[in-house]
Amino acid sequence: MTRLIAFVAAALLSVTAFAGDNKDKKDHSMKSSAVTFDSLDKNGDAQLSKTEAAADKTLADSFATADTNGDGYLSKTEFTARQKS
Repeated sequence: MTRLIAFVAAALLSVTAFAGDNKDKKDHSMKSSAVTFDSLDKNGDAQLSKTEAAADKTLADSFATADTNGDGYLSKTEFTARQKS
């Protein structure tokens, strides 16, 4: 049941990202990053573990570099900074 709720929430967040297509490109890319972060954050603790990041191969491959404070988790700030580079 929890997985179903998480899936529905991720789907709804994805729809809202596409609904804002009329905004400038920079704003849209920032929304996409937030949606991706939120969809990967399965336990809702506002950080990504290596296990959660493993769902995205590119993120998993760059996890150590993106984890700038070395705590073993990616914050939304670290995730967003990785997206910009």
